[in-house]
Amino acid sequence: MFLRVYFQILLGLIILSGLIYYFFCLPPKHPKNIPAVPFWVCLIPFLKDVDQRDTYHKYLEKPLIKHGAVKIFFGARWNLLVQRSEYVAEIFKDEEVYQKTGNQKKIPHAVVAEFLGDNIISARSSNWKLYTDIIKPGLQRNFETEPLLSNSSLLCKLLKDSQRSVGKSGIAVQELLQRYTIANVSQGLLQTDFETLSNSEAVLNKLQSAVKRQIFQPIFMNFPFLDHFPIPSRVKARETIKRFSQELDDKLTKAYEGKSPSLSSDKLGSRLLAARDEGLINDKQLHDNLNVTFVAGQENPQLLLISIMYLLAKHPEIQAKVRAETSKVDLDTATLQDLADNPYLTSMIYEALRLFPPISQLINRRTSVPVLLGGTIPIPAGMFVGYNSYSTNRSPTVWGPTSNDFVPERWGATNEEITKRFRKAKSRAEFISFHGGKRACLGEKFAMLEMRVSVCRLVREFAWELDPSWPERMTPAGPLYPRALRLVFHDLVKSEASS
Repeated sequence: MFLRVYFQILLGLIILSGLIYYFFCLPPKHPKNIPAVPFWVCLIPFLKDVDQRDTYHKYLEKPLIKHGAVKIFFGARWNLLVQRSEYVAEIFKDEEVYQKTGNQKKIPHAVVAEFLGDNIISARSSNWKLYTDIIKPGLQRNFETEPLLSNSSLLCKLLKDSQRSVGKSGIAVQELLQRYTIANVSQGLLQTDFETLSNSEAVLNKLQSAVKRQIFQPIFMNFPFLDHFPIPSRVKARETIKRFSQELDDKLTKAYEGKSPSLSSDKLGSRLLAARDEGLINDKQLHDNLNVTFVAGQENPQLLLISIMYLLAKHPEIQAKVRAETSKVDLDTATLQDLADNPYLTSMIYEALRLFPPISQLINRRTSVPVLLGGTIPIPAGMFVGYNSYSTNRSPTVWGPTSNDFVPERWGATNEEITKRFRKAKSRAEFISFHGGKRACLGEKFAMLEMRVSVCRLVREFAWELDPSWPERMTPAGPLYPRALRLVFHDLVKSEASS
């Protein structure tokens, strides 16, 4: 009797496992001419500590380059992940066929969908136009440099204090850079001050760390159906995002007390509040767009700055060249043009963006009809499609045998040459760190200003190198960047004063 029950249970589990595999894990037949990355590859970060580069080189690189695309499991479904630049350019161009479909449509029950909702990045049609009309003028205005220059000076002071406290050992930079980029978003974009540089216990900094730790866990990103269940950690995550959204709303509202928010203003905070006050958007739409502006506006520059500091630590000759070029910039009064008139600095930032795009992989489009991508890949209607920026940006077909090398000179020697090369690479989807087409990143202008100010200040204040004890490795999943980067800083200002 016992054995019969045992075998019945075992048979039931086998049948259930087979059904789960068949309906969720078995690669789709279409597109027939495109290989599938094994399903279990998505489980690797859960099973062992791994460098994401190793996973890419072992399982994705060759099929992506050979076929221009692969079928990949992510978000509890099979997707088409595109690499070849001409395919990506086609996706960017045809918005009606390759329709933006964010988490609010793909997985509306998920915590991440509740957090970011229907926003300017993921929305389409009338909602996207509405959000763009409200937000775009606030992201593409002529930004003041003073807040960024002041914040960069405070960042250097914090780095010096941290280095002094540990002597010759290295210091972890990510937490300080998060506080710094939050300060830049709050002052540069939202015209308020979240006090993250002056207060290590600032609420929004703590909440942002909690959001990243609780919400963007790979297990729930790959299997979002788990968010249907009252798992304690997910209940806590939902509570965190409510606190985060309310805190962000309260801070922005308080900054405009006694003022009159207006849609005629070019300030983003004013425009968002005015849009809600005038009934163009509701509270949820305000929170969704405020959250995504905050997260993208501070997280992406933070990750890029980490990668830049890593690359300059590995290449001291390039660090020295940037320092020499920017030595005459007056960091007390520098204008946007003063900073832009440093071609090597610009080319170095573009090269870092090419090698380490902050969003290394993005799957947020869905085909509305059957389509033949590039005239060779038949995609059925309803399939989710995305692209691997890390791979496209490093294509040896486009960038040659040095495609994986850090070579700022490849962009040109003058501002004119660099601008021409950048526009050409972007229009051909050979460089997609800022995405492309009508849905290209609206924050490009602010991000470039922030990087120019940050790098210019850092190379003038310090020379730095990798901490010899830091195990050189990238993140195991999600955005690909140096994990827990530790650097040793040498105070150039102090050295000059001593000499």
